[in-house]
Amino acid sequence: MVFQFSMKTKGVLTLLGGFILLLMSGSMFLWGQINVYVTSYYRQKDDANLDLSVGGAIFPVMMASFGIGLPLGIKLVKIFGQARISLLISTIISCLMIVISSYTARFYQFVIVYGIISGLAQGSIFFVPIYIGYLYFPNNRGLVVGINSLGYALNSFLFGLLFFKLVNPNGLPQISNPDGYSYFEGVSISVAQAVPQAIRSIGYIFLSVSIVATQLIMYHPNQIGEQEKRLKKELQKKESEMKELQQIQQKLELIDIQSTKNNNLQDLEQFKQTDIAQLDQLEVNKKIEIIQLEEEIIHQKIQIAHKLDLQQEYEYINPQILKKLKFEEIQSSENKSNEISQNQKLVELIVLDHPNRKQHKNSFLSEINTKPLDLEKYYDQKENQIEADLQEFKKRNAYIEQQLNNLGPPSIKVCFRQPQLYVSILLGFLVIGLGLIINGNYKSIAKDYGFTSDSFQSLVGSLSGIASGFCRPMWSLLLDKYSFKRILQILLLIEIITSLTIQFTNVNRIFYALWVFIIHTTLGGVLVMWPVFCSQINGIKIGSQLYCFYWLGFTIANLFQFMLVMGLKTKIGFNNILYIYFAQALIGLLLITFYNFKINWAKYYKEIPKNLQSQVSLQKDQTLDNQLRSTISS
Repeated sequence: MVFQFSMKTKGVLTLLGGFILLLMSGSMFLWGQINVYVTSYYRQKDDANLDLSVGGAIFPVMMASFGIGLPLGIKLVKIFGQARISLLISTIISCLMIVISSYTARFYQFVIVYGIISGLAQGSIFFVPIYIGYLYFPNNRGLVVGINSLGYALNSFLFGLLFFKLVNPNGLPQISNPDGYSYFEGVSISVAQAVPQAIRSIGYIFLSVSIVATQLIMYHPNQIGEQEKRLKKELQKKESEMKELQQIQQKLELIDIQSTKNNNLQDLEQFKQTDIAQLDQLEVNKKIEIIQLEEEIIHQKIQIAHKLDLQQEYEYINPQILKKLKFEEIQSSENKSNEISQNQKLVELIVLDHPNRKQHKNSFLSEINTKPLDLEKYYDQKENQIEADLQEFKKRNAYIEQQLNNLGPPSIKVCFRQPQLYVSILLGFLVIGLGLIINGNYKSIAKDYGFTSDSFQSLVGSLSGIASGFCRPMWSLLLDKYSFKRILQILLLIEIITSLTIQFTNVNRIFYALWVFIIHTTLGGVLVMWPVFCSQINGIKIGSQLYCFYWLGFTIANLFQFMLVMGLKTKIGFNNILYIYFAQALIGLLLITFYNFKINWAKYYKEIPKNLQSQVSLQKDQTLDNQLRSTISS
């Protein structure tokens, strides 16, 4: 028995599957909680000199691998034709790598398996359930991304607590080491020895639950690649019809030639009794011509569908602009059908936009008498008309410039010549730094402040995961009401205050947990706000393609915090390192306040795009109608 679900039911199941799937694959931000356990394990197994700062290398490595894997997900959906199949493959790879990492004998092997390979697979998972969810709920995109992102953020909350229960159920303390960090060794070495089994247990949970979750991701007929497949099947059908008609045509021609030469009446009588004889030669030719035209149309549709699929490979990473992209594509297809009339209107627009005073002078000489008073009056009227035309010309130029700026740059090459691109990547590097260093080192900071309880540190990490997840819808709602500049200024002010005052939270563990919670809200804010910032600077389509460079900036920021901790923690301590992030936040605040990120893309267009020509022509027609009405009324 096959169950038939409605589209709404399929959409709900897809949302549920995406939430569970991302809940199982959000282990990148879990590393801040398990770093001390894994490092302690490899210290007693392989390298007694391995310190916690080196263990922190997995965080930036995994973040870089995750970013590389992001574009792979949509490509796999197109290859396999089913999101659940591509997700199943990526999920199995990711979870098995986590399990296999527990058997590695050396720390660098663990970095390769857990950090790089599993990170790539997790990156290919992340946006696929969000993308399919958008297809089912195109008018509720905020709901889709909110539910899926919440699952991703809750991973560190749930599995951070679970990992603690598996490896340290008795709450054994960390032992201070001369390198300035604390580890599970000596009387608490049993905690380190329990790490491999705990990783395997979590890996098996990820694997079993994720396999079920992938089957909840439903097929959508409009997903990437499906339209192109349908058109190719239709084209194959037309090609087979064409072959049959060509064979009939050849038989008709052959029999006609033979009958003409031999004048064989018996062959003619036999031929008349066949099905082929029922088809007239002209009719066959006509059908062939029709199929050829249909094939040509299908070829054009395949090209359009292919371009749309390529566009989706970029746009799904920045889902907040999906609706605008679809609107532009529909508008572009409508413009193609009216291309001739648009070109004519554009010619009329150009003629109208260049008023000629001599032309006006010559025209009125034939219309009125050459009396001085009449000439002066009519001349004044024409002068006023010229001024009105010039003003209208300026308005249309301003409108065209505004629309071209909304379209963004004409090509990605133009973006790479703009300093705003590199300054905006620098701004992302500056803004995300504080959240990354706290996320990766909050346990070490807590130990320095005297909060040595492992259960308390795990609880802080779990609450931080909630902060990073639940704050994202909040930042998104604020972006709908206020400008990006204003929201980012508020976020940076929060970073400035928290980076200067976190050292005073050593007097109370509740204050420390609250400060870490607040800092993680800024981390979630940057991750949800930056795709919008990217599209605002670089345009909708090109901005989607350039977002990977911003993720590269985030990865460099993560690597930078790792190098700072490894090189300076034992020398100047975390409090002094955080002053560096105070300086970064201050520089970021100055940049967003005083630097002009807006680019005049209109000057890089050599001609007006076709989808904009129709808008300009429509505006021009409306202007002429208004002028005509005013003339009639006067």
